Amino acid sequence: MWFEFWFAVLALCALLYLPGTLFLKASRMPISWALPTAPLVSCGLIFITGEVFSALHIPAYLPFMLGIPLFVAGIAYIAARISLKKRGTKSSTNSTANNSANNTVFACDPLDWKILLMYVAVGVVTTTLLYVTSLSNAGSFVQGWDITRHLDVTQAMIDSQRYSSISYDFYSTSDTAIIPWQPGPLGFYPCGWNILTALVTQLIHTDVTIAGNALNFVGAAILLPLSMTTFIAKTFPRNRSALLAGAFVTGAFAVFPWALLIYGPIYPNTLAFCTMPSIFWVFMQMTRSKTPKHELVWLVVTFLLGGISLTVLHASTIFSSIIILLPWCLARIGQSKRHVTLFGKQLNPRTLVSVFFAAIVLIWVVLYFAVVKRGVALNFWWNSYSDPLNALIHAIGLDYIGESYAGGELVSMQPALTLVVFIGIVWTFTNKRGRWLSVSFFYVSLLCAFIITFDFPVKGLLSGFWYTDPFRIAASAALTAMPLAAVGLGTLACAAFDQLCRIDTLLKRPFWKYAVGASVVTVFVLSNCLIAMPSSKHARPTNAFAAYKAGAEASYGDKEPLTDRERDFLRRVENIIPRGARVANIPYDGSLWAYATNNVHVIWRFPTGYDGSERPASAILRKRLKYIASDEEVRNTAKELDIHYILILENPKSPGVIGDNYKLGTFRGISEINDETPGLETVLSEGNMRLYKITLY
Repeated sequence: MWFEFWFAVLALCALLYLPGTLFLKASRMPISWALPTAPLVSCGLIFITGEVFSALHIPAYLPFMLGIPLFVAGIAYIAARISLKKRGTKSSTNSTANNSANNTVFACDPLDWKILLMYVAVGVVTTTLLYVTSLSNAGSFVQGWDITRHLDVTQAMIDSQRYSSISYDFYSTSDTAIIPWQPGPLGFYPCGWNILTALVTQLIHTDVTIAGNALNFVGAAILLPLSMTTFIAKTFPRNRSALLAGAFVTGAFAVFPWALLIYGPIYPNTLAFCTMPSIFWVFMQMTRSKTPKHELVWLVVTFLLGGISLTVLHASTIFSSIIILLPWCLARIGQSKRHVTLFGKQLNPRTLVSVFFAAIVLIWVVLYFAVVKRGVALNFWWNSYSDPLNALIHAIGLDYIGESYAGGELVSMQPALTLVVFIGIVWTFTNKRGRWLSVSFFYVSLLCAFIITFDFPVKGLLSGFWYTDPFRIAASAALTAMPLAAVGLGTLACAAFDQLCRIDTLLKRPFWKYAVGASVVTVFVLSNCLIAMPSSKHARPTNAFAAYKAGAEASYGDKEPLTDRERDFLRRVENIIPRGARVANIPYDGSLWAYATNNVHVIWRFPTGYDGSERPASAILRKRLKYIASDEEVRNTAKELDIHYILILENPKSPGVIGDNYKLGTFRGISEINDETPGLETVLSEGNMRLYKITLY
């Protein structure tokens, strides 16, 4: 299984980076900037391909989903090279200056590829220690509400060969008849994580759970570090100490990405946030006043593809990006030397900033009422649970969540991080560079404190109106803090070196500079990983990463949704029944996972919803299937839905968020079946687990 996991990681790297890098190299973007930005383009091309095939009602087979994005990127690269060659030929008789102008490349600050390699190396080591070692096996998954959607939607995409965020469901096209609920109107749901997982699952012939874990690994170990590299490099250009230090702070926040891999778990949001920082530099480069036109065209295309990618990965990142980048826009307008005249009067920069800010607020409010009030977003309200002082303390401690009723045990305050972030903020105001990012950090941090303290309706408007979930808002805060922490840690290292040089001028050598820097980084990493802080969620002071590891090992190991016996039983069921055969089940006994883990087409794949919206056929079977031999209505219903098997796993009252929702009698039509029930044949048995075959038709 672990071989498949690492093979999936390599396949995902090719899928995410190859088409995008090829496309961006067509624009002559330096490879050190193109590579971190590539997933925005690759995902955009993949998602567009899936939606087009879905709209045309054509199965999007794997060769199409992989080949078309690569083909488009290849055509763009070849066309750009041919165009460049033609321009070079036409200018061969012109001056050297003209020829140089025709061969210009992106006006990006230098970004050493060795730094990218360092970010990836640190990211891989950190993610392996924190995430991979917490998995009891390569296919482990957390028992949670969100995971049912993540896994089942992915498997349904594989069966239906439809990769869409509009036409999606827990059930494949062939299983439409057995959907337990009345069909509702189609609506958008960000399925980027599902699409990528489904493609890799098929590409290397593995399980959905293994491919999903591999994608989570790639997001935390590679996507986030590389995308953060571009954000730091663009926000603090030519600050090499900050860029080097950034490799060690990107994975230093317990609240993101680590806590999100347990809480929920909200994999789509996590992957989207890991990808999001790379679009920041694209926007910042695109809005430069001196950006050449040939660059601007490519940047706009990249930005549009990136916007599509983030929307399909998780639309909340669009709102988060606006919140984070708004101070940048205001700063750019305020510093602009362009003259704008209205009614014959020249407007000063402050007036322009005020007008722009008012326009954004107006658009924001209109979107809020157009989107939220129509039920498109913010359809779950998270209540407050803290007081202002406590919330502010936890915002300063950078854990943000505080004494949360849901997941507060996963995080703890991180004083070492608080110190370097504070130094970074002071640096931005002292050097008058990157102050806009400090403003973004202050806003999102105070927003985190506000939403866990108050229940005013306005908090949905202020937070980006997709969620008022503390963990997701905290992730945005962590992303704004990472570059500030990098500057702070780099400043500390430089200050320590300067102090050493005052003691002995002979130490002003590159070796000693790197040695001091490495020492400062080591002290920071150890402090961040060892300093324990008090929390009401723990009996004694706990370090943030110790809290995370305890939660991760329990979630992915001790509280696994399926026992080893159940996994083995399901593998035998998968080998016995015909492919695609429909199976009646009790979802609370763990069989709701059977579709995702073993492609066993069970009827009931979710632990709730058996109320007024349930279809009559579902209710008949759920309550009366045990009477199939004597009840003609039950028999005709089962025959009409083409159900041939009945699956029963372990005790449905098993602990966890799924088993805890079990109500005795909800599935009495199945739970009361035994080996003596007329009309059934026992195909497979082990302990109290059974696979029955219906023999009446």
